[in-house]
Amino acid sequence: MEDKDVVVVDGYVDEPSTLGVPPYIAPHVRMLVGCAEELNLGWDYVTADDYRKNGLPKSSKVLLYGGVTVPGKYLGGTPLSPREAEMIGKNCAETFLGGPLARHDKVRGFDHYSYRDLAAYFYEKENGGDKDRWATSEEIERWLIKGNKVVERHPSFPDPLIAEVSLYRGCVRYFSGGCSFCSETQYGKPEFREQEDVIAEIGKLYDLGVRNFRIGGQSCTVSYKAEGVGESETPKPRPREIRELLEGIWQRCPEIKVLHLDNTNPSVIASWPEESMKILKIFVESTTPGNVLALGLETADRKVMEKNNLNSSPEEAKRAVEMINEVGSERGENGMPRLLPGINFLGGLRGETAETYVKNFRFLRELVDEGNLLRRINIRQVLSHTSDFDLKHKKEFKRFKRRTREEIDRPMLKRIVPEGTVLRDVYMEKREGSKTFGRQIGTYPLLVGIEYPVELETYKDIIITDYGYRSITGLVHPFELRKASYQELKAVPGIGEKRAAKIFQEKPSSIEEMKNIVNNGQDLEKIMRYADL
Repeated sequence: MEDKDVVVVDGYVDEPSTLGVPPYIAPHVRMLVGCAEELNLGWDYVTADDYRKNGLPKSSKVLLYGGVTVPGKYLGGTPLSPREAEMIGKNCAETFLGGPLARHDKVRGFDHYSYRDLAAYFYEKENGGDKDRWATSEEIERWLIKGNKVVERHPSFPDPLIAEVSLYRGCVRYFSGGCSFCSETQYGKPEFREQEDVIAEIGKLYDLGVRNFRIGGQSCTVSYKAEGVGESETPKPRPREIRELLEGIWQRCPEIKVLHLDNTNPSVIASWPEESMKILKIFVESTTPGNVLALGLETADRKVMEKNNLNSSPEEAKRAVEMINEVGSERGENGMPRLLPGINFLGGLRGETAETYVKNFRFLRELVDEGNLLRRINIRQVLSHTSDFDLKHKKEFKRFKRRTREEIDRPMLKRIVPEGTVLRDVYMEKREGSKTFGRQIGTYPLLVGIEYPVELETYKDIIITDYGYRSITGLVHPFELRKASYQELKAVPGIGEKRAAKIFQEKPSSIEEMKNIVNNGQDLEKIMRYADL
């Protein structure tokens, strides 16, 4: 095989405003390929998981982008660790490193480090310069379009690949320093992309075969093209701008399967309720069900909020949750509510006390007791590389997390997707022993466990039978008793091992025959709630 000029290594990125762990592909690697295209360089593309299996192809230059600042649990792939990155740096030709791995992880062995945009830095180097800088708006648009073809090389292409798309980077609170733990303010004043540019990017990916998109690469979706950026920390939202964007996407790409969003500042929603409600209704009308707006509350302790310059108060977050529930809790065609809020909590912020975690749980309990739905409660420790963040109250943090999972998450799941709900198009991703795990494609999808083997890389409809703390158990729907294996029959609530053996042997074709086998009216009713003859 012919050696390439450049190998782009997708180490996967997971940051507050960008997902790039499979099935996602982040904009950064698309920009790197676009930059190589513009420089007329031959390129290859390798994911972190490809590298682990097969190593790297030969090239004169290696461009590695990746790193995690908000670690999560991943099914589709595993981000490249700092140690793995160091092996690439030490053992390859001329090497370039960008992303959180370069900015935060002190990875050694690379020839060049970019603490801003790796694509722009590489472009400078190839043209005789040595400036580490942010890419200009014009470069971003050019490189995204030129680099879109890299999606064809992604292992999840064309499905279930999700293309992560950004409306802007940075934070509207940049002039006040933003939240103490967050890196978004480093980009300076947000420069909003034009609707036609975003639509053109999505359109090119759509033409290549991508059908799943998340507009997730920005700190607050509601603040897109807001009025008063640089003057107010809560600029006035402009519903017309967002409607023009989303309607334009659907006109250009009418057969999109998934169109989801991500971050929103609850303070902006609460400060501008009329404009925000219009936008929330646009989201419900113009995105696909299962959508989640992640709200960065971080703490319900006002003193901690003030010491960390956080973006919203508990009261503002509560109002945002209520507004999102008001317009988005209706169940959509895929079985999930159309639009629900998520809440983020951080442990280890400045000024925390043991009482902080009592306030956090009390805040959640109040939301739930008042009937609100929360699709996702993300509780994590601050991942910061400065010494003034320290989780001093580990016991209270762990207790808060445990109580939230046991007393909030599991009951919440039962309300969001009641027993017997059918989730459509669940993608079968992973096998562990005889169990199969899958998820719908989209933002923060529910993990679905099936107690028997199901063919991987297929889509199945799943009827829900039971609940974990953050996951659910189900059966492939429809479930036909006469065609089911013994192992499949055991997974049906109300059957058990003895009945499963008898049903498998006798293959009943009527309710009367089932009555003779089950010999218990309540159990039979439960079984037939999930299964057909």
